[in-house]
Amino acid sequence: MTRTAIAVDRTPLRIQGLAGSSLYRSMRAAGVPAKAVETYIKAIATRLSIGRDVSATDRFDLIVARERAATGETRIGALLFAGIDQGRRTLQLVRFAPAAATDNQSDLDTAEGEDAGRGGWFDANGQTERRAVSGMPVIGRITSGFGLRVHPLLGFTRMHKGLDIGAPRGAPIHAMTDGVVSFAGRTGGYGNFVKLVHGGGLASGYGHMSRIAVASGTRVRQGQVIGYVGSTGMSTGPHLHWEVWRNGGAINPRSVSLASAARLSGPALRAFKARVARLLAVRTGN
Repeated sequence: MTRTAIAVDRTPLRIQGLAGSSLYRSMRAAGVPAKAVETYIKAIATRLSIGRDVSATDRFDLIVARERAATGETRIGALLFAGIDQGRRTLQLVRFAPAAATDNQSDLDTAEGEDAGRGGWFDANGQTERRAVSGMPVIGRITSGFGLRVHPLLGFTRMHKGLDIGAPRGAPIHAMTDGVVSFAGRTGGYGNFVKLVHGGGLASGYGHMSRIAVASGTRVRQGQVIGYVGSTGMSTGPHLHWEVWRNGGAINPRSVSLASAARLSGPALRAFKARVARLLAVRTGN
């Protein structure tokens, strides 16, 4: 047998268009893969409200990794660039992994999926801000607020140091921002409990889990599943008990913004600027 190399073109695919009445439907109609649309919306939602701030006349702009073989096969990878032109302002976000930063960082470093390469979203100036979109670590409704209350099992008034969020058993619980797992296990009335340390004096806790999905000492990313809703410990039914501490003292979880921010510098910033220039040079439809 004689091996014959097949030429592969790795030029990314750039797609632009009007947001219209539905950003999702407009992007899909323009040929954007569903996975890329979902990733785009999540990225843009860290900087503006999709429902409130995006109008029908705004223009979306995105770039996805792509490989095209000379024999005709095409492979679409992950989203590399997410932009939106609103006339009065232009938002441009670029996926970048500082830990792997080099001047020739490949545009296909995330071609196997959204989380491959573990890059974050940085604006054109090299700054990132990542926020929890839902505002709560689990989808549900608040059944008990922060403050003094009559304990449903003990029957006397005492301080409730967090929020109780009613949700179905087994519903996924997400880390509200990046952090390190300082504890993951069973503890008293909290049942199965996970505590995350976020830096800057902030920490958060998640109790009554049916199952824990992380281990002590590991690092977690914002949005990562850390466990599942249950009713372990001192609990009257399936719910999540969510606490937040600042410098060791319990505070109302709704009163603090659990956001992480970082700015590139030095070699990482130079590599990032080169990556931005390389991506912006891609022509639409190529």
